[in-house]
Order: sequence, then C-alpha cells, then structure tokens
Amino acid sequence: MKSAGHALLSSFKPPYSFPQKNYRRLPSNLVCGISTTKSRKFNTYNQKHHSLSNFDMVAEKYLPPWFSVAPMMEWTDNHYRTMARLVSKHAWLYTEMLAAETIVYQEKNLDRFLAFSPDQHPIVLQIGGNNLENLAKATRLANSYGYDEINLNCGCPSPKVAGHGCFGVRLMLDPEFVAEAMNVIAANTDVPVSVKCRIGVDDHDSYNELCNFIHKVSSLSPTRHFIIHSRKALLNGISPADNRRIPPLKYEYYYALLRDFPDLRFTINGGITSIDEVRAAQNEGAHGVMVGRAAYHNSWSMLGNVDTAIYGAPPSGVTRRQVLEKYQVYADSVIGIYGNNKPSLRDLVKPLYGLFWGEHGNGVWKRNADSAFHHCKTFKSLMEETMSAIPDSVLDSPVADAYSTTCIDKFADSKNLLPSPYTVKEEEEKQLLYA
Repeated sequence: MKSAGHALLSSFKPPYSFPQKNYRRLPSNLVCGISTTKSRKFNTYNQKHHSLSNFDMVAEKYLPPWFSVAPMMEWTDNHYRTMARLVSKHAWLYTEMLAAETIVYQEKNLDRFLAFSPDQHPIVLQIGGNNLENLAKATRLANSYGYDEINLNCGCPSPKVAGHGCFGVRLMLDPEFVAEAMNVIAANTDVPVSVKCRIGVDDHDSYNELCNFIHKVSSLSPTRHFIIHSRKALLNGISPADNRRIPPLKYEYYYALLRDFPDLRFTINGGITSIDEVRAAQNEGAHGVMVGRAAYHNSWSMLGNVDTAIYGAPPSGVTRRQVLEKYQVYADSVIGIYGNNKPSLRDLVKPLYGLFWGEHGNGVWKRNADSAFHHCKTFKSLMEETMSAIPDSVLDSPVADAYSTTCIDKFADSKNLLPSPYTVKEEEEKQLLYA
C-alpha cells in the first residue's frame, strides 16, 4: 500500500524555491559576519535567478517535511532528538525554542545550546526574540552548526514569552517587524527561513487578519514556509496548556491559506495525535503536518510509523532494545559533561518514557527508574537494574502498524467551512510595493 505522502512526491515543490521579490535593504550592522559580496547578493538577489540556490539544495538533500516534530520547551532537546532519530530517519526535527539573547550571551558556551549529532538531520533551529541585532548575531552564531532551516517563533503564548518577553505570538500583531526580522535572519544564514505562528491573537482572529500577516511577511521577506497552529492565542494570562485547549481549532483557516497563497508552503499543526490523522490531513491537501505532544508521549508508535506510512519507506525492523543500546552509547558519553551533573541521568532517561507508552510493565519500569536515579551513576547501570520490568516480547518486537485504511474525516468538513477568499486591498499593495 502506498503512503499518503507517496502520491505527493512527484508533485512536491520545495517550499524554498519560489521567485524572489523586493525586500528591505538591511543596515550593515544587521548583516553580522556576512561578506560584502554576500551582502550585495542579498540586497539584489531579486534581480538574478540562480539555477540552484541554497534553498533548493536543502530541499534536495532530504525528503520533504511532510512530517515534523514540533518545537517544545524542555522536551525536544538534544536527548529527545537523539532518541527520535533512532526511531525515524525521515521526520523533520525541531529544537526547543532558543531565545536570541541566550545564544548571544552564551557565545562562549554555544555547544551546550546548539551542538547536535550529524545523525539528527534534517533539523530546524527555532529562535525567538524581538531585537533585530540579537536575532542577526544569534543567527550568524548558529549558522556554523549546520541547521537545515531557521524558524522564527511567532506562536508561543506563554506569559514569559508573549507577555513580559514581548515576542512569540505577540509578534503577529506587527507583521512588518516580523518581515524585517526574517530579512535579518535570512541575511545571516545559508539555509531557508520559516515562521511558526497561530491563526490569530485575542480579538485579532479574523481570517483576513491572518492573511494580512502572511501576505506582508511573505511579500517583504524571503519567507516561503509557514507552520500554522490552527488555534488563536489568548494573552489574558492563561497557561500555555489552556492555550492548547480552550481556543477552538479552525482547520478551515489553514486550508483556506492553501487556496489563497498557492506560491507558499504551509504545514498544519494543532490537535493532530495519530498517524491516521496525519494521513487524513495530507489527503485533504496539507503540504506538511507537524505533531507535538503525541510524538513525545507515544514516540514509539508515532515516530515508528512515520517512515513507512508517510514517506513510503520499507520497514526498518528496528526494535526498542536496539534503540536503547544505541542510545546508551550516547547517554553515557554526555552525562555530566557541562558540570553540576548536567545533563543528569534523569534528563537522559526522560525522553525514553514514550517508548513504552501503553505497554505492559511501563509503570513498574518508571517507578524502578525513579528509585535508581538516587544511586546509579551511568545510563548502562540504570538500564541493567530496571529493564527487567519490560517483557522481552516488548523489547524485541519491531514497531507495529499504528495506522489503518479507515478514512478519517477530521479535516473533511474544513472544506465546507472555508472563509471567503482573501483579496489584497489596492492601497496595501502599493504600500508593500514601495516599502
């Protein structure tokens, strides 16, 4: 049986290779560490069409981002991504959001925040911030680490980020600034850039307002890829968890964007919790699907089916025992390397809990591991002491199909709820033309 993504392969157009437009000329202080030649190219590249840009090269190097794991604070760290890549070879992985200020202020300690194994490709760095100079310098510093894309966070509703920090989803209220930020980021990196956002903020939640944001950012910057969390954000002090639960999902906004911006690429995010739902979103035309907590809490079932169900690859036959054996080499090589017992054994075991979600012995293993943290000094010794709680039949079985041929209609009704087509007002078009 062919995967949902299989039919898209022949028609896939990389989200990074669309005709360039006129973008703002950047002050020299915002083009950090970029040669004069590269700076001139950035400011005039709309006048030349290279046969193979850096954007095309990234898109050709890996399979397309049909499936990606969302950036999640304190979750999608180096340890989780190492484990995830042992399970799926093709899923696109995102870092946690890193504030530009953190990267700048930790310039002498960058490996702790930016280093990753080459096995983690394709991998996207998500950064956040509202200071152009810091965004420029942070991007330049990150560029040497070889990420495959740089993403700007315009979707985090956390009070620390969107409230006191005045970035994250609050940036959606200022699309001109976001466009300027994306120009700054693009000028300081050799890879594609993208934006992750919500569908609105508080009362600024109409489809037209979302389109104005997309139109301005894409018209005034090289941004061609948008990840759309299909809920609006509420900035009234509610928790990030409530912001994932209270605002209703409006997938119709996402599918309307596909209609109204055919030259852009959009990844859908929010409320998608199974491989069947990923395939259903693709069947309705989604360019890509991003999954968050389901890819963390149930990593074996979710990630283990990505390569076969989404990318059409043959089964790898990998077992959880093999994953743990390879992860052990990594874990024991990095434990405590940053001093003060960081990363700790507990930090390194945390990403593994999703490997045994719903399996017999999972609860006992977690309790045993919690006790072993107090005296075990290595990952290997902890595994030897605790893994007897998990049956061999679980450890040695390859991933089972977690998808079906049953039609999922989660997104079908969205096509019947599409808002009216977006049209750019003439005066706005003139403003953008001469910006």
